[in-house]
Amino acid sequence: MPEDDAVPIPRYRQVAEQLAKEIAEGALPTEARIASERELAERFGISRMTARAAINILVRRGLLSRRSGARAYVARPKIRFDLSSPEGLYRQLEHAGIKPGAKVITAEKLPCEALEPKICQALALDDLDEVFHIVRLRTADKEPIAVEDSYFPERLFPDLLDFHLTESIYGILKKYFGVAPAKSVQELEISLLDAEWAHIMGVPVDLPTLEIRRVAFTEQGVPFEFAHDIYRGDRILFTARTAGTPGQGEDAVLWQQALDNLHNGLA
Repeated sequence: MPEDDAVPIPRYRQVAEQLAKEIAEGALPTEARIASERELAERFGISRMTARAAINILVRRGLLSRRSGARAYVARPKIRFDLSSPEGLYRQLEHAGIKPGAKVITAEKLPCEALEPKICQALALDDLDEVFHIVRLRTADKEPIAVEDSYFPERLFPDLLDFHLTESIYGILKKYFGVAPAKSVQELEISLLDAEWAHIMGVPVDLPTLEIRRVAFTEQGVPFEFAHDIYRGDRILFTARTAGTPGQGEDAVLWQQALDNLHNGLA
């Protein structure tokens, strides 16, 4: 396209990019209050409506957050969480230099016959088998960021509830039971936080979240965890990697069965 035919960049986007540059370079540090719409209008020679549009762009991009009234502040950098990693949230936070934490909300042993069929079906258990049900509030530098609702087969992890469940559960499973996640099937859904979980997390209702339903497997293909995790979309940046196909033969069958169980859980 000839240069003369180039579409001009709207003024509000130019202002947004300038503010984003100042944030990236540290001229506007984390938690700094952004100039008001009137002040931005005077600085850039624009209308207050244009200034508001520029701020809204940066709010949607997660660079700014709104607090009391209409004032905007530089948001804290989002926490990165790799969904493809065999490591859980605890270890990933540690590696990022963030202090992980957990508060146990529920820790109980239940018979499969008392649960929704999808849970024990996903774990290849019978009605007479038992599972450990563990619900935890997860924190990063003491800030609530997620709720994990997990089920583990009792026959694989006897006495699991006797351990310190505020630590990494995957770390406990590996150290004391010789079980580590080798693969998993996950189903992701964007949603808004309901009143129950918002109360547990101490955050506003209708906060954007990412819900993840997961079945985790050992290297031998044994399912050992059924989980429903809820992560704050405003505080976490998710990444995922792909490599080839899910598998062939028995592995492909296992993969499809896990997908079916997760799908039934959403029905």
